[in-house]
Amino acid sequence: MTEQIGVKQFGRVVRIPTATGFGVGDINSYVILPEKNSRQLVLIDTGVGSEDAWQTLAAGLRDFGFGIEDITLLLLTHGHTDHYGQAGRIRAVSGCQVWAHEAINLTLSRYLPSAEREAQERSFLATLGFNPEDYDRAYSYRDYIQRLMTPCEFDHLLCDGETVPIKGFELRAVHTPGHCPEELIFWQEQTRQMFSGDHLLPEITPVCLLDIPETPGIQRTRTLIQYYQSTDKIKPYAATAIYPSHGDVFHDHLELIASYRLSTERRLLKISRILSEHGAMTPLEVGKKLFPKVWQEQLYPVISEIMGHLDMLEEGGHVACEEQEGRLYYTLTSVPEPG
Repeated sequence: MTEQIGVKQFGRVVRIPTATGFGVGDINSYVILPEKNSRQLVLIDTGVGSEDAWQTLAAGLRDFGFGIEDITLLLLTHGHTDHYGQAGRIRAVSGCQVWAHEAINLTLSRYLPSAEREAQERSFLATLGFNPEDYDRAYSYRDYIQRLMTPCEFDHLLCDGETVPIKGFELRAVHTPGHCPEELIFWQEQTRQMFSGDHLLPEITPVCLLDIPETPGIQRTRTLIQYYQSTDKIKPYAATAIYPSHGDVFHDHLELIASYRLSTERRLLKISRILSEHGAMTPLEVGKKLFPKVWQEQLYPVISEIMGHLDMLEEGGHVACEEQEGRLYYTLTSVPEPG
C-alpha cells in the first residue's frame, strides 16, 4: 500500500491523489495549470469512476481556482480503471478532448470480453495449467472494475513521439509498452519533467500483464522482455523530476530501473531453484510454489509474473518448454548467472 501523499503543487504541475480501493493505494492525477491569459487546463489520468474519487478530484481543483468543468484536455497514460475510470463523466461535464495511445482499445476490449474472446482466454490459460475454476477466479475482478468505469470516445489517438501542444508546456508522448500495450509516459523537455504512469513506480514493481493473443496461433507478446526494452528507451532522458501514478515524486529513474533489474534477477533465480527441485512444471504450478500465500487471490498478476520470468529464462537459454497433452511444461536447463 502506498503512503498517502496529498495534493501538492510543483510549479505548473499539481498532483491530486484519489482513492482506488485497490492494493496499489491512491492514484495520482496530474493537472497542468494554464499559462496566464490561457484557459487550457490539462489533466493526466482520472482516478476510478467512484463518487469519492470525483469529489476528491473536484476539491483538489478548487484549491487552485478551477473545477472539473474547466478541463480542456484529458491525457491518459493507459486504459486501466484507475487511470480511465472517470473519463466519460469528465468529458460529459467539461466537453474536453480525450487523448490516449492508439493501442488503448485493445486493453478496453478485454474488460468486457465477447464470448469468443473468453473462449480464447480459457483455452490459452488451460495450456498454462488453469482449470475452469482458476479462470473464473483470475477474472473475478472484471465485474467490479466495470462498475468503476465510464467509457468515452477518444478524440485523438497518439503515436510514439507525438507532440501534445500545451502552451508553454509542450509534452512528448513516449510509448513504453510492457505493463500494458498502450502505456505512455509524457516528457516535458525544457523542464525535464516526466509523467511516468505505471511504467516507473517508486514503491511498486510494475506487473507486466500477460498477453493473450486475439487470434489463436499468433505469437504472444513477451511483456516483461518488452518492458525492459521500454526502460532502455527512456534511460537517456535526463529527468529532474518524475511524477508516477502511484507514490511520491522521485528524481533518479536510472537507480529505480536498476532496482527493478535486481528484483527480476532474484526472481529468476528463485524460479530456477523451484524448477531444479521439482522438474518439469506448468507455469501455474510454478506460481503456486513462488506465491503460496496469494496465488489464489491474485491469479492474473501471479501468472503474468511467472510467464514474464519464464520468457526471460527461455530467451537466455535457461529453460526448455515442451507441450504435453495440451499443457506447457518448463524444465530447467541451466541456472542464470546473477548480475
